[in-house]
Amino acid sequence: MTGPQYDITIRAGRRTLVEVQAFPLEEGRVTILFGESGIGKSLIGKSLFGIADEESLRVRINGESYDRFRSAPGVRAWRKNGFFVFQEPSSHLNPLMTLGEQIREGDLADAPHPAEILQELWNDPQARPVESLLPVYPTPYRPSGGEKQRILAGMAFEKMDLVSLAKDVAGGLFVFDEPTGSLDREARDLFLDRLMDRFRRRPVTVLLITHDYSMISHLRRGHPDVQRALRLLELTRINGKLRVDEFAPKRYLDWLSARRPLPPPSAAARPLLTVESGIEVFGRRFHFERGKATGTQEDLQVYPGDLVYLKAGSGVGKTTVVKIIMGLQVPDHFRMMIEGVRLGEVSPKKFWRNVLWGKKLTMAFQHADEALNPHATVDESLSILPSPALRTPEGRMRVLRVLFDDSAIASLRTKKVWQLSGGQKQRLNLLRAFSLSTPLVILDEPLNALDFGSIGRVLDLVEEHRRGGHAILLISHNEDIFDAVAAPERVYRLVASDS
Repeated sequence: MTGPQYDITIRAGRRTLVEVQAFPLEEGRVTILFGESGIGKSLIGKSLFGIADEESLRVRINGESYDRFRSAPGVRAWRKNGFFVFQEPSSHLNPLMTLGEQIREGDLADAPHPAEILQELWNDPQARPVESLLPVYPTPYRPSGGEKQRILAGMAFEKMDLVSLAKDVAGGLFVFDEPTGSLDREARDLFLDRLMDRFRRRPVTVLLITHDYSMISHLRRGHPDVQRALRLLELTRINGKLRVDEFAPKRYLDWLSARRPLPPPSAAARPLLTVESGIEVFGRRFHFERGKATGTQEDLQVYPGDLVYLKAGSGVGKTTVVKIIMGLQVPDHFRMMIEGVRLGEVSPKKFWRNVLWGKKLTMAFQHADEALNPHATVDESLSILPSPALRTPEGRMRVLRVLFDDSAIASLRTKKVWQLSGGQKQRLNLLRAFSLSTPLVILDEPLNALDFGSIGRVLDLVEEHRRGGHAILLISHNEDIFDAVAAPERVYRLVASDS
């Protein structure tokens, strides 16, 4: 590796959170940092930007105290002329100020046409969504997560434009921490396009933190002229220690091109699950369409041994619909049949609890914390499930080996769930769902928070269960990957309208 490098150590009390050697961050380049959630990517970004929490953390960079590092002229210029887009937008947005006030606050007061800059990040320029958001005081539920992410990205673009106009200003550091986690593929690609457009005009220093490896495909297809300015890195934990390595785009692209669509179910098979179009909830009506949007409504059907991929834009309601199927959300209107049993909005919840949950269907939630007890150990999280495979310590070890390395399992089993990284929680979440061996497994963003190696192992696990006759219904923004895995005729689109 060439260019500036940083030895970074971050501790909380006696616990070492991050210890990485020779982390490279070159000025005037876009560095994309991949890796599973919770491994330390955000802490690295905050530390280099000079905003790590000095009260709770002890940070040393290149052997220096953190105060000395962040006081250096170059780091001060990074902050002054740059911008940090937080993974959780609510930690940046002030609930006591309208969004319109915040996009014109401080340095951004001099930005030309800030509303127009934000408008660039919406798919439909004619809808003018920004105008309706400007008078809003942000709350946890409004704007939506995707809207908040786009607003913060737009604010960063405002700052980039100001730096670009002031030719004599030293370049800043622009850190985007998981900026597209709540965006669908179209909105994510729009963000990448706008970022690359600005980088062409003025090559500032960018650190983009993500676990979305599929953005590699879009950057290769849509921006071949900036490839030399991109540097892809992956942060991994090997035998308990962090390591940063170059991540070759070819590694992902070759892996993706080698994926083959799983064969569709037999035409003679009877559906395991049928969900009728016309679900009504929260004043909205949902229907399903097959493949590309055609306007023709169909019922959603899942067969034994099937892999069905349900698509929709961010915020349309995919998670709401699968929670209705699971009996976790009561709709106003709903018709479903599973293994010959008809269910609807008036069906008692105890039927799902007594007959379906863990017996006919199970679900791996998008956010693992929804399913995991933070105070239980990993071993307890598995042993509590009614699965023969999990009754013995040896059985639980075999299950853990599916998604964890042997070197990590011994210490992992006794850890509390709250001590796990985001990627470790997600792997445990998926193992619990698959260990029940129900006829139908519903996966909500199954690749969320995972590193590249774990993504491959999860897809192998999906294929193994499908070959065993179990059906998979999944929703995901990782269209690049699941379009390569799901047979085209097994792809549905969820469409919403006002009821």
